[in-house]
Amino acid sequence: MILAFSRFRVANELGNAVREAFLNRPGLVDKVPGFLGLEAFTDTEDAAVFYLITRWTDVESFRRWHGGPDHRQSHEGIPKGLKLDPSFTLVRTLERISGSGECLDSDSVRDCAPAMAEFLAHSASVHWLKARPDGAIVAWNEAMAQAVGGAMDSADGAMVWSLLTEADAASLRGDVESGSRDRGTRRRLNFAGSDGMPFTLECQVDIQPDGFVAIGEAAQRDERALQSELMALNNRLAVLLRENSRQAKALRVANAGLEKAMKDLRESHWQLKKIQEVLPICMRCGKVKTGDATWEEVLEFLKRNSLFLSHGYCPACLAKELAQ
Repeated sequence: MILAFSRFRVANELGNAVREAFLNRPGLVDKVPGFLGLEAFTDTEDAAVFYLITRWTDVESFRRWHGGPDHRQSHEGIPKGLKLDPSFTLVRTLERISGSGECLDSDSVRDCAPAMAEFLAHSASVHWLKARPDGAIVAWNEAMAQAVGGAMDSADGAMVWSLLTEADAASLRGDVESGSRDRGTRRRLNFAGSDGMPFTLECQVDIQPDGFVAIGEAAQRDERALQSELMALNNRLAVLLRENSRQAKALRVANAGLEKAMKDLRESHWQLKKIQEVLPICMRCGKVKTGDATWEEVLEFLKRNSLFLSHGYCPACLAKELAQ
């Protein structure tokens, strides 16, 4: 990766117009092969001096663009009548000094900054916000705005501290006031959601002199803890299923016993009703008239229709039986 460094001084009163042209540039160079990004600066001591830094994949891509018609076309937004100081104009190409790096290093991220910015703006899972040292939010992305119930264009004026729990707000405010810049530290920040429920973000906070940036995602629970919890739930479910099966079996046995008892009770009730019915009885011989219009001895009738008869002797018959 190389940098193309350009310097020029506006020689007439069009410095502000040039500044506006960079703010509203048409982006014609953005699709040129090899182009990675552009930044424009003005001198803090001389606002008429401009510095332009563009990133390219290689020096050949820059030279091909700089020496071709696309270069002239990309300057269409420059105000008419602009005059530059020719003695001050300078163009240099700079080669980055970097090692092999890791699979994801800061140089690689800088080279795809426009793509990263577009991704962050519309991401549904990554939350991002930028705030001033006093906690006033300057900007946030869609995910953060939706999570706290705000709108993309309503960030200015909202305070970070009011969105955090009291403890997290005090901790973050203390770090911002101290100016401690440890970008390698991740912290969990607890926010109040738009539905009134808190949500936790695993955040990377970069504290800078003019404010701070927080970027984070929903905190993920430890995978091993989740697996252990799932195993415990499975074991509890297995115990509940076994207990449910045992209770179902006991219930079936109880139901069977209840059905038998009900059957016996119905039969006994029928027998009692039969005994309690008004029976025609002969006034001379004592026989009873049954349902089929036949006459039989009372004893025989009771034997057939009662479950509650037992055998024995009355005292008179017992005496006769013993006397034989």
